[in-house]
This record gives sequence, structure tokens and C-alpha cells, in this order.
Amino acid sequence: MRTAGFDVVVIGGGAGGCAAAWGAARLGRRTLLVERYGFLGGAATAANVLAYCGFYPRRDEPELMVGGAGAELLERLDGLGITTAPRQAPSGNWIVPIDGEAVKLALDEQMAEAGVTVWLHASLTAIAREGSRLTRLTITDPSGPIEVEAAAVVDASGDAALAALAGLASLPADGHPLQAASACVRLGGVGPDLARLKAGLAEAVAATAAGLTSANVSLREGGGFVSRIGTMPSVWWMGIDLRTDGLTAADLSAAERAGRKAAWAVIAHLRAQHPDFADIAILTTGPQIGIRETRRPVAVDPVTAADTRDGTRRADGVGRACWPVEIHERPGRATFIDIGGEGFFDLPIGALRLKGADNVWLAGRAMGSDRIAYGSIRVMGTAFASGHAAGSGAALQGSGTAPDPEALRRALVAQNAIL
Repeated sequence: MRTAGFDVVVIGGGAGGCAAAWGAARLGRRTLLVERYGFLGGAATAANVLAYCGFYPRRDEPELMVGGAGAELLERLDGLGITTAPRQAPSGNWIVPIDGEAVKLALDEQMAEAGVTVWLHASLTAIAREGSRLTRLTITDPSGPIEVEAAAVVDASGDAALAALAGLASLPADGHPLQAASACVRLGGVGPDLARLKAGLAEAVAATAAGLTSANVSLREGGGFVSRIGTMPSVWWMGIDLRTDGLTAADLSAAERAGRKAAWAVIAHLRAQHPDFADIAILTTGPQIGIRETRRPVAVDPVTAADTRDGTRRADGVGRACWPVEIHERPGRATFIDIGGEGFFDLPIGALRLKGADNVWLAGRAMGSDRIAYGSIRVMGTAFASGHAAGSGAALQGSGTAPDPEALRRALVAQNAIL
């Protein structure tokens, strides 16, 4: 069997994983980033979620809350001609519109320049433990398994895949349903008038909804959310929500099929009934639907609803979460709850450490939180902050004990994090 050894191994190449790998490599550690798809970016590139949430709090004027790896990526996107100036959505929240193809390239270059070893088309399939430490990972690519030794590991898989293999993650057991997923669609041939498109989608959704055959798919009233992608003649449409466990092949397959069927039904109606949109077309639905929630791991010190309510500041804070609590309790319905205090709360170091596995760190939507706080921390902007901190913490860990919070904070500030 093939073997390899690294100081830090990061599982998952989304926002949290890329930031973690960047932070660890910038501290001089031999860093491996493992991603199952043929590209980095996570939900932005795999699920067509073409806006970053969580870089800016909900205020009258935008104020950047995420620096470090995330801010550097925005600069790289600007350099590729993708304007990342924040835009205020109808909800009042500030988002950063992005282009998924540009994100793929920018992350490729960002990881390469930081010195990260990237294994695409690879997945975590097994772990080995000695007491409370993970010692080896089995990474499988199309040619077979690779045994990888690691001093520290970051679970940035979204689904807490590593924590689950360690028996330290599970589906929420609080009686509430998992947050609904969304099928995001990129549309072409739409023309310059977004207001007319939104009106047309609203009518098409209303006409199509009654004919849906799956109880687990819902079309958003009013047609959903539409945003232009840079200066290109295409738009991002998010108007289809789905109920799924997000983990099992059978359930995910049903959700994927239902999402595609609904998208084609709506666009077929729009073309047939609205002559202005006779040329509209579905360009892509992405390799997967956008999953908001699956398993959650057990962290040493998870963030809680009280942190979101109070805007809690902490002496050991290693990043900021500023996106309002956003909970999709059922398809088609979202609830927003503003963050208290200054409009953000600090991420404590303990929320990024897996309880029961001393050298495992958590990032992105796999970080530790309760149900309410999860509605804030799961977004990609915040994932850049939690990932940067988790990767830097893993790099500093050394002997298997937690680094001093002040040492981690100093390292993050030196890499332009905002604390």
C-alpha cells in the first residue's frame, strides 16, 4: 500500500478546508488538502452557491469581518476581473457575488503559492486511533488506498466525515428537522432586465408548483432569489428547496432528481408562456445540490444561541461570525435572526476542537455549535474564518495539546486575520 506523511492533513476543499490548509502551510507545516471533487471551492463550485455570505454584518454600510485566507481570495478574484464588492440582498444582508469557475482557478493558485499539497479526486475512507489521538488516515483515490500519517487533522468536510468515523459526530437529536437543501441553477439567455425575469419566474413558479410530484421539493414563492454573475449574460437562480438527509445515496439521489425535474419544469413554462424569455436556458445545476445541514460533531466549547443573541466577545476569540442566524426549517421558508451586540460574535478556540480526539480540529459547518448558532456559522464567509483558525491551530499544536490561545491569535493576526 502507498504511504505518505504530513504535519497537517485537511479533509474537505471548501472554504473552511482551503483556509485551514492555507493557514497551516503559511506557518511552515507540510500540509495536505484532500478533496473528493476535481476542484476546490465547496458549495461555491460544487453546488452553484454563487455568493459568499458572512464576510459582512447586517448594517447600513458594509464592514469587512473576515481577513486572512478569505480576504486574500477576494483579492485574487478581483484580479481575475470578478468584482467582489459587497451587494445588499433583498433581505438586507450583504453578500459577495462570485463566479464559480473563477473561484476554482483562484483557489488552485492560492493553495499552490502557499505550498499546500492538494489531492483532488480523493476521499477519507478510514482512520486509526491511539487513545485520544488520530495517528493515520486512509485516503482513497481512483488507484486505491493511501495510508497517511498526520500530526494533526482538520475536519472541514461539511458533513463531519472524520468526526463520524471517530464516533464523535451524529445527526442532531433535538427533534427539529434538518435545514432544507437548495438546488441552485445557473441560467443563460436571460437578457439585461432582471426585474422582468423575476416577474416571469414568479409566475412560472406559481403555475408549476401544483404539478410537482415529490412532497420533498418546494418552489419559493415570488420565484426565489436571482442575482447577476458579474458582467456576464447569465444569472444565479435559487428558487428550489429540498428535504433530504444529505448523507444516504438513496435520499440524495431522490433529492437531486427532484431538483432537476423542478428546474426544467419552471424554465420550460417560462419559455413557453413569456416570449421575452424564449432563449432562456439552464446552463448548469452543479455536481450536487446545496446541503445546509447534516451531522454535527461534539466540540470542546461549542458556540450557542446565547452567543448569537448577545454578540459574545471572548478573550480566546480566533475569528468572527457575523451572518444573521438563518434557519430553513422546511423547504421554501427561511427565518433570519439578527446577531446582538456589535453585530458579530467571536469564535472560541474550543469550538474548533473535537472533543475526544486531541489532535483533530473543526472548520466550516463542521465546527461545534448548537442548532441556533449553526444557522450563523455554516455560511462560507465564516467558514474562511473558522478554517484559517483551525488550520493555524493544527499547525501550532505540535505535541498534541492545545496551543496557547494568545499564540494562535498572534499567528492569525500576523496573517491578517480580523479578531
